Formats: sequence, C-alpha cells, structure tokens
Amino acid sequence: MALAVIFALTACTPQEFDEYTLGGSYTITQEQFTFDITRGSDEFTYNFTASFSVDPTQYPYTYEIHFGDGQVTKDLTGSHEYIVFKGTYTAQCLVYVPNGDVVIKEKTITFANDNPNIYQDDPASPQFALAGGKDNAAGKTWVLLSSSGLGPVDATWGEWWQFSEAALFDDEFTFQPNSIEPNGKFSHNINGATFMNESLGNLFPDGDPENSFVTTAYTPPSDASWEIALKDGKYWLTVKKGFIGYAVTPNDLDKTEYEILSFTPEEIQLKYYSPDNNAWFFFLGSDVPSSPLTGEGSKTWVIDGYNTQTSKVAAETGLNIKGFMGLGPLNSYGQEWWGAGAGEKSEWTLSDWKITFTSSNQLKIETAGEGYGRKAFDGEGFTSTSVVGDDMTFAYDGGDYTYTLTDATPYPKLTLSGNAFLGYYVGTQEYEIVYLADDVLAVAAHNAREEQDWVLVFIPEGEQ
Repeated sequence: MALAVIFALTACTPQEFDEYTLGGSYTITQEQFTFDITRGSDEFTYNFTASFSVDPTQYPYTYEIHFGDGQVTKDLTGSHEYIVFKGTYTAQCLVYVPNGDVVIKEKTITFANDNPNIYQDDPASPQFALAGGKDNAAGKTWVLLSSSGLGPVDATWGEWWQFSEAALFDDEFTFQPNSIEPNGKFSHNINGATFMNESLGNLFPDGDPENSFVTTAYTPPSDASWEIALKDGKYWLTVKKGFIGYAVTPNDLDKTEYEILSFTPEEIQLKYYSPDNNAWFFFLGSDVPSSPLTGEGSKTWVIDGYNTQTSKVAAETGLNIKGFMGLGPLNSYGQEWWGAGAGEKSEWTLSDWKITFTSSNQLKIETAGEGYGRKAFDGEGFTSTSVVGDDMTFAYDGGDYTYTLTDATPYPKLTLSGNAFLGYYVGTQEYEIVYLADDVLAVAAHNAREEQDWVLVFIPEGEQ
C-alpha cells in the first residue's frame, strides 16, 4: 500500500522522467491530446500550446515539442522565436506512450523572409565575425593592419602603397550588434589623432589642404551605425556617419561602403572603390592590445567588498588605503580618517554594482536601482530618498555612458559623461586612477566642498 501511494505521488507530472518506453499495454490516441502553434507578436515569433485529456497518474506518458529548427521544449505553453532562413518548417508535438509507440501531431510554418537575427548568431556569417553575435552587447573592437593600402581597382590588396602613419594604427573600430537587425552601432576611437586624405583638408582647422595630413580636429559622431547586405553574391559593409581607417572623400564622413573580400573572427578584409578608379584596402584585425582597464575589448569591475586587494594597493602606492572605500584629507589620496572593513556596508546594494569599461570608451553602469553619496550634494544631480548621518541614498539605475582617460600629474584622470559616478557620489564625474593592474582598480575623487578625498577600490567581476 505504501509503495502504491509513493508511485501515485511521483507519477503525477508526466515530464518528471525521460524514459520514453515505459512498459504497459495501453496507448494514447490522437484524440486525447491537442497541439497548436500560431503566429505571435511578429513574423518570426510563434505561440504554442499542448494539452492532454489523459490522467498521468493512471497512464504515465512523456512528451516533447520540436519546433523544426533544432530547438526542443518540454513546456506545455509559451512562445518561440524562429531564428531561421526563409523556408518551411514543421513543428511537432511528440507523445511517448508506454507500449513504445510515438504519437505525433504537427503543424507546418512557412517564412517568406530570413530572420535578420540569423546573421547575428550564425557563426558562418560576416555579421557574427564582425560583432560577435547579438548577445555580445559590448561588440568587437578592431584595429587596422599594416597590409592596408592603395592598389588598382582590380587588385585584392594595396600593391601600390601601404599605410605607415602611426595615427592610423592606434584607431579602434568597435561594431556592436543590434538584437533585431543585421546591423548595429559603430564607434570610432581615434586615440588623439587620425589620418585622412587631402580632399578633406579644408574641413578641419588643423588640416593641410595641400597634402595628406594628421588631424586632431575630427570628432567621430556618437550615432554612427553599420549594416551588412548581400548584393549580387557579395557581402557589402556600409558605415553610416563614419568610415573605417582612412576617409578618402568628404562623402565618407556621411556614409562609406566596403566590399567584404574575406572574413574570419580574427581578420576582415575590406575593399573601398575610390572615385578616381583606384581601390583602397582596409585589413582589420580583432587582436586589440589588452589593457588592465578594459581587458581585450571590455572588462567589468565590482567593489572589493572584502578587501582582497586593498593591502596590495597600499603597498604598491605607499598611500594610506585601508578599505574598499574610505576618506581622508583633501589631496591626500588616502583614507586617513576612515576605511571600510571587510564586509562593512554589506547592507548597501553597492556590492551588486557592475561597472564595465570598453576599449571604445563606452561605460556601462548596472545597479539595483539605488545610489549612494554625500548628503552635502543632496538635490545637486540626485535627490535623497533617505539620509543617515552624512550619507544619503537616492534612486539611480545606472546607464550607458562614455569616458575619457588622459595623462595628468600625479595620476591619470578618468572623466565620466552625464551623471555617471563610481560607487559613491561626491559631486563630481572626475576621478584620478591612483593604481591600476589586471586585478585591481583604485580611484580617488576630490570633495572640495567638504575638503575630503574619497578612495574606492574595485576588482574584476568574478574575483570577489
């Protein structure tokens, strides 16, 4: 009797086991279950539902829904996106019954168009090579290779002349994916200067219109984008409001088109057809030099809440740094007055913050909806929701920003855009990096109003 009760309790949900040949003599018929799949919110999203009139405690069975695109679920209801090329696909509900039979109901779905996401997530596509797939939100950053240059229009490389200008080879080109299109955001970091054709000389105040020149006047637009299209059997890359490597004509500042000669995740070869019937070749490599701040393209930092690296920072800098956050006298770059002990302030959601720097000067701050700072700045940028002593909390969801990093004395200066701040707000978006290594980042912010320095210590995500 006890065994019978246990069996009744454990067999009530058909999907709690994966044994498809269950033994027994009974079967389940087509009339005892339903399966339907109908178009959902867009062309490629379909809602599905399955139901059964069979008591699973008396007649155990299992089932699966196969969507016909290689994806399988054991859910009875839900929605599914078909990331597929155009064509006809067959969705099936398969019911495995105790006598060994498989009972199937199916529906066919025809797509007249390719789902654009197939390009982003197909490892064989140029979109995937360029940006790393639609879930790679930070995108991929590329640099110009030395084989880039000028050649005949029917050539496949710059056989006449190759670039040698140093200002080109520290430029960084970042392609970020767009989750719903075969395109995305394009960012160009010139790292101080870039090289352009003499035809653009009169567009920039420091350009020499008589010769090719290096200019520091060019500021890449923040709303540039990229798109790849297949035309006449060839892939073409279009960059809107930007260019790759070297602007040949003034029109390139608005839009440039490149034929993709070849592509891999490590190298992409592009050909630009010049109006003078020549061709420029831009060969890009994804092997961007790693930096402690951004890693190989992007890097996420979190607060060192248990002081795993604070002693290292103190030893390497000689500064009075005792905790993952703390304060001291103005311009001391230390925490003489107070430094947080390991686990202190653990009730603050600061421990959940994620701060991501990319090599293309993008900054992303993720929070749990709350920020912290000095009460002295209440109402200046942020309005307090609570005040405890000299501290205040306020609503802050983080966001997407940019940053600049410049050499300065005594420490490099890190400047954030908008209302961004790092961990604890003291009325400024400017920080000095007092120490930076692969495993730790320490920054100081000056609170001149209260004559304080605040020093915070961060470590890479996953190393808490």
